[in-house]
Amino acid sequence: MSAIREDPSAATSRTIWQSLERSAELYGDREAIVSQDSRVTYKGMLEHVDRLAAGLLSRGIQPGDHVAIVFPATPEWVYVHYALTTIGAVAVPINFNYKSEEARWVLKQGDVDSIITVDSMLSIDILDLFKSVDPALQPGDVNSEQFPLIKRMFVLESNAESGSTHSLRPLLAHGISEDEKRRLAAIRAKQTPDDACYIIFTSGSTARPKPALIPQRAVSGVGRYYAAAMDLGEEDRFLAALTTFHIGGPVCIAAPHSVGASTHLIGVFDPGVILETCERERCTASGGFDTMFTKIMGHPDFGKRDISSFKKCFIACSPSYHDELRRAFKLDILAATYGCTEAAGAITFVMPDETDPEIRRSSNGRPHPGLEIRIVDPETGQAVSTGTPGELCFRGWSKFLGYYKMPEENAAAIDAEGFVHMGDYGFVDEKGYFYYRGRYKMMVKTGGENVSEKEVEIFLEDAVPSVEFAQVVGVPDPVWGEAVVAFVQLRPGISITPEEIREQCRGKIAGFKIPKHVWILEAQDWPILPVGRPDKHTLRKMAAERLGRAEVS
Repeated sequence: MSAIREDPSAATSRTIWQSLERSAELYGDREAIVSQDSRVTYKGMLEHVDRLAAGLLSRGIQPGDHVAIVFPATPEWVYVHYALTTIGAVAVPINFNYKSEEARWVLKQGDVDSIITVDSMLSIDILDLFKSVDPALQPGDVNSEQFPLIKRMFVLESNAESGSTHSLRPLLAHGISEDEKRRLAAIRAKQTPDDACYIIFTSGSTARPKPALIPQRAVSGVGRYYAAAMDLGEEDRFLAALTTFHIGGPVCIAAPHSVGASTHLIGVFDPGVILETCERERCTASGGFDTMFTKIMGHPDFGKRDISSFKKCFIACSPSYHDELRRAFKLDILAATYGCTEAAGAITFVMPDETDPEIRRSSNGRPHPGLEIRIVDPETGQAVSTGTPGELCFRGWSKFLGYYKMPEENAAAIDAEGFVHMGDYGFVDEKGYFYYRGRYKMMVKTGGENVSEKEVEIFLEDAVPSVEFAQVVGVPDPVWGEAVVAFVQLRPGISITPEEIREQCRGKIAGFKIPKHVWILEAQDWPILPVGRPDKHTLRKMAAERLGRAEVS
C-alpha cells in the first residue's frame, strides 16, 4: 500500500496514534528521524515512543493532563510529541525565548499539570527560567503554592550520562510490562480524532498570547496535506526548520511521516547548519517563512554548498519573493499556502497539479477538501461577492476547539454558523483561489484612507525593480494621523536612494499608499521573531525613533 496514492482526506479521520501506527507498519525499516549522527527507523521510533509513553504513565502523567514542553528540534522532542499525544495528554509548548512573566502566563492559563524540558539550549538556562517563575518549579516532584496543579518536572539533561530520578533518559529506556502494553492499547483505542492534543499559544502581537486548543485530526490531516502540496514520497528527505513551539513544529512531523519520508532535525534555526545539513543529507524538501529563507540566502555559505537536491518547498510569501525563491533554489515545486494556528497551520495550498504560473505565484491556494472559506464584510458580517476583498472566515475539520478558558474571545472569534473570523484581509477569485493581502489590524489609517501594509509590500516587491524584500508599517504623524513607511532590502548589486525608490512608485499606485519614508536594511539587520517572521512591532519602534515621533506602544 502506498501512502502517496491514498487520498489525503483519509488522514483527517485519524488520531495521531493511528497515523503513527500506520506509518510504522508501512515504512518500518525506512529512516524516520535523522539528527546529526542519530538515525532512527520508523520501527525504532515507535519503540522509543512506546517506552516513553509507558514510562510517563508509570510516573503519574495521565490522559487529559496538560504537559508543558520546552525543546529544540531533536529526536527526543519527536518522541515526547508522539508519547504525550498518543496517551491522550495535551502538549503545551513554551517559547524558549520567553521571560518569566510570559512563561507564568502559559503555565497558569494552560492549566499545566507537568513539565518536560531540556535543562538548557543555546545560551539559555531553561531551569533558571522556571525558577524565576517560581522557585518551587525544580526537577522532580513539585509542590508549588503558586501552581498547585503542577506535580512533576522531568528534565533531559545535557549530560547524557545522567540517570537521576527526574531525568527523562531512563523513561526513554523504560521496560514495558505486559500490563503496561494493555493499558497503552486501551488508552489509545478510546481516543477520537476530535480529542485535543495541543494548546498552542498564538503570537500575541496585539495582546497576551491566546491558547488555541488543537484537535488530533487537525495535526494528522494538515500534515498530510502539507505532504500532498509538496508531492512528498518515501524517497524524500524533509528538513524540519520551524520552531517546536509553533504549530508548524508538530505538523512538520506529521507531514513527512504520513508518507514514509525521513525528517531531518537541526535543533534550532541556523542558516549555516541548514545549508550544511541539506548538502550532507541531500535533503529534498523544507518550508517556512520568507525571512528564514532570506537569512539562508544571505549566509556566506549560500552558493558554496551543494544543495541541488532541494527541489520542494512550501511558503506563504509575496509573488515577487515566490519568483526569487524559485530562481535562487531552482525549485520544482513551491507550494504557496495560507494558514494560522487556529487551523493547525494551513487552510489553503496551491497543489502540484495547478499549471497556471500566475496562480502559483500570486495566490495562496484553495482550501483543503472538507474546509470552507468565506469572505465577509467585517462591519456587517455579510458575505461579499467573488473578487471583493473582505475578512477571511473558515470552518471544517482542521478548526481549533476554541481558546482554552477564554469564552469571551471564543464568542468574538467564532460566529453562530461555526466560522472562525481571522481578522485577515483578502479575496477569493472565480476559481476558488484565496489571495491574502494582510490583516485588518495591519492597516495604516492615513489621511482618512485605510492602507493594507501587505498590499504595499507586494507592490514594492513586484513593481519596484530595485526592491527584493519589503516590510511596511504605520507610525504616528501630525498631518496624516499615521504615515505609511517602508523598510526594504535591495536586490544584489543595486545602488539606489530611498527617494529614488519613492519616485519609482509614482503613477503606479495611489499617492496615499506611497511610503512617506523608506529605509534600506541589509539582510542581517532585520528584526526577526522567534517563529521566523519579521518583527513589525520593532520596525514600528525603529521608524518612530528615526522620525523623532512619540514611542509606539
